[in-house]
Amino acid sequence: MTLALVTPRYPPTHAGGGEISARLLAEQLTERGIADVTVYSFDGETEETVGGVTVRRLTDLPQYPYTLPNEIAFRKLRAVDPDCDLFHAYNMHLHPAVGRLSEQLNTPAVATLNAYPLIDWSQLGITPSLQRKLYECTLLRLEQSRLKRQMKKIDLFLPLSTAIEEVYRDHGFEDAKFKTIPNTLDPDFDVPDTGASSGSVRLLYVGHLRDTKGVSYLVDAMALLPSKFELSVVGGGPEQTSLEARAAESSAAGRIEFTGNVPYEAVARSYTDADVFVHPGIWPEPFGRTILEAMQAGLAIVATDVGGPGETVPNEALLCAPGDPQGLADSIEHAADNAEEIGRSNEQYVRERYHPDVVVPQFVDAYERVLES
Repeated sequence: MTLALVTPRYPPTHAGGGEISARLLAEQLTERGIADVTVYSFDGETEETVGGVTVRRLTDLPQYPYTLPNEIAFRKLRAVDPDCDLFHAYNMHLHPAVGRLSEQLNTPAVATLNAYPLIDWSQLGITPSLQRKLYECTLLRLEQSRLKRQMKKIDLFLPLSTAIEEVYRDHGFEDAKFKTIPNTLDPDFDVPDTGASSGSVRLLYVGHLRDTKGVSYLVDAMALLPSKFELSVVGGGPEQTSLEARAAESSAAGRIEFTGNVPYEAVARSYTDADVFVHPGIWPEPFGRTILEAMQAGLAIVATDVGGPGETVPNEALLCAPGDPQGLADSIEHAADNAEEIGRSNEQYVRERYHPDVVVPQFVDAYERVLES
């Protein structure tokens, strides 16, 4: 099988959760001899081999308006004329271009759903930035229908969770075909040996700092927890300054640390130094790669019961309502009281459900389903 994986960016460019997941899939398919994979990305103009996978970076693309990057990507891909059995569109923004290309070349396509670029964010409980709000009120209103029609040319959608599938079914894709396949864990994610206990309970958040991540509620929850609880917030973003100010005004000010952005390679140390990982999101986040990493590190996980994270955390007692500092504090205390037992259970659970040996065959089944239809 020859597979063309189309994505806006590919590592080492902007190696966030989506790019890491795309890389893991491409490498696993290649290493296992399942597919001859070529990645087509739009973050430069080079051809190289990354982790044993051929990566063709065709050009740089603007982000907005979506018509423009999709038109450029379509023309670049059409000029390259990928010789493949199947397209796999990843990281969302270029799904319309892949749908259009699939139809023109009569080549089947699948697409991972891991974001909501063509849906008004206010309908999802997300407060859009001023730029995004202006875009939704103007150009996106004109673009939405056409781009969605192009996207619907894709044969099968692969949402990371049932939560994201439900969102798409409710926003114009009710007749599309779906098969939920989660992200795979990184089998090479190496967590150093745990350091000596300090007597405190160390909480950890890892991720981008924007309002949808709900970190403000975690900061507020710290004031409701005993003094033995300490919080490390790893990551940067537009909310970092306001969160630091909020923490400084809290009675827990001396127990909250902000590290700013940390390279992916250095994140493992943060998990090593923690006891409980907290994911306080307030929107239907499609998945949450950091939850997998924290489970691999043997941490207890507390999360809000919304979106993909609510499906990933196996212990219902550690799920709480979004936007509820007291609920977070209660769940955190329960996790801390049982951290060692929960951590061992999580480590086993994540390997049983999200290891490449489990997830990659699900992608193969999806590919074969489309190729045989």
